[in-house]
Amino acid sequence: MRSSLKNTDIVFLGDSLTEGFDLKSYFQISNVKNRGLSGDTTYQVRYRLEEILNAKPAKLFLMIGINDFFQGEEDTTVLRNITSIIREFQQFSPGTELYIQSILPVNESIMFADENIDLSIFSFNDNLRLVCKELNVHFIDLYGDFLDEKGEMDRKYTYDGVHLSHEGYDLWAKLIEPLIY
Repeated sequence: MRSSLKNTDIVFLGDSLTEGFDLKSYFQISNVKNRGLSGDTTYQVRYRLEEILNAKPAKLFLMIGINDFFQGEEDTTVLRNITSIIREFQQFSPGTELYIQSILPVNESIMFADENIDLSIFSFNDNLRLVCKELNVHFIDLYGDFLDEKGEMDRKYTYDGVHLSHEGYDLWAKLIEPLIY
C-alpha cells in the first residue's frame, strides 16, 4: 500500500524505471516516495498528477517518455506533455523544487531494434534541456553516463535493453544523491 504524500516529501514520478528504483534502500530517508508506474507515458503521468500536486512535495524527480517513444509518439507531443507537467507544478505547487531527468538510452542490440532510437532519445533530451532552461527548472542529464562505446546503454546497466540492472540503479542513485539531501 502506498503511503500518502506530504509537503516534506521527495517524490519520484515516472514509469517502470522509476517504479523499480528501491529509493528507501539507496537514500535511507523516510520522506522519499516512489510514484513510478510500469508502462506509464507522459499522458498517463499527467492524468495522475492531482495527488502529487495536492501534497505540494518539497522535491519532484520526474523521468518519463521512453514508453511514448516505444508507442511512436511524436517528440513534440512528449515535450508538450512534460512542459504541461512542469507548468502545473509551477502554478499549483510553486514551492516544489523540480528535477527533470533525461530519458535514458536503450541497448538496441539486446532489444534487436535497429531504428536508431538512441539518436532520437539524444535529440529529445537536448530539446528537453532547452525547455527546462526556459522554464527555470533543474535538468539532470543522465543519458551519457549510461552509454557504452557504441552509443547504446551499457549492457551492465540493463538486463533487457531498457530496464535497469542493479548496477544501473546503483549508477542512477550515485548521480542524483547530491540532489536528494
